[in-house]
Amino acid sequence: MCRLMIVSNDVKEQRTLQQSINDSFMNIKVLPPAETEQEALTIAEKLLPEILLIAIDHLDIDGFIVKRKIVRQLPNIKVIILTERDNFESIHQALRCGVIDYLLTPVDFNELKFAIDRCVKSLNQVSLMDVLNNKPTILAKEQINTILDYIHDHYNEEINLTTLADIMHLNRHYVSRFFKEAVGMNFIDYLTAYRVEKAKQLLMKTEESITEISGTVGYIDSTYFSKLFKKKVGQSPHQFRKQYRGEHTPADLRVIYN
Repeated sequence: MCRLMIVSNDVKEQRTLQQSINDSFMNIKVLPPAETEQEALTIAEKLLPEILLIAIDHLDIDGFIVKRKIVRQLPNIKVIILTERDNFESIHQALRCGVIDYLLTPVDFNELKFAIDRCVKSLNQVSLMDVLNNKPTILAKEQINTILDYIHDHYNEEINLTTLADIMHLNRHYVSRFFKEAVGMNFIDYLTAYRVEKAKQLLMKTEESITEISGTVGYIDSTYFSKLFKKKVGQSPHQFRKQYRGEHTPADLRVIYN
């Protein structure tokens, strides 16, 4: 989950930007907005945003000064500038400051979405390298938690690496490697194991048929489900239900980073 802070003293603009971001990104948490330099610095210090969306025209002082002060606190933060200033001097200053994008207002929300997507991808690639180097950061931990939460909430639906790549705004090959390095098994093995554990719980606690349980945990073909279950557990679903009803506690696969 990437944390994003909006800096603008235009309340209507704040709300419009937040609504657009919430509608487009499930892996971004919009922090409380800041209207002044001091509010921006305080929020940045306490909540550690990774993306800064700053409307430099809607501040009482030079927005570039606020940007530079926040970057000194958080050198890896990704910055998007919003402004009416369509002039070379302002654009040149933004480029020298290393911003991700410079968007003219009124904002084209497709352009904003693309700019935020670039920020997220840049942050995710850094997180992947941290995990590969055995130095998982807070962001990397939050991102793997986001992926695991999604799997745990949607395990009974059709999920694949492309699905995860879309919600994380990353290339599917990056997601595959990131997941395996962070969790210790590949995505399909984890999803299968989680579905099997859910099936065990249903076999023990309900009177649902094998066909019903198969569909509940995400397998349309109950014959395939039964074969898979026996391969993973060593018993058919019928044998498992008969032997372990009320006597077996399935493993808890909800392993989230601390």
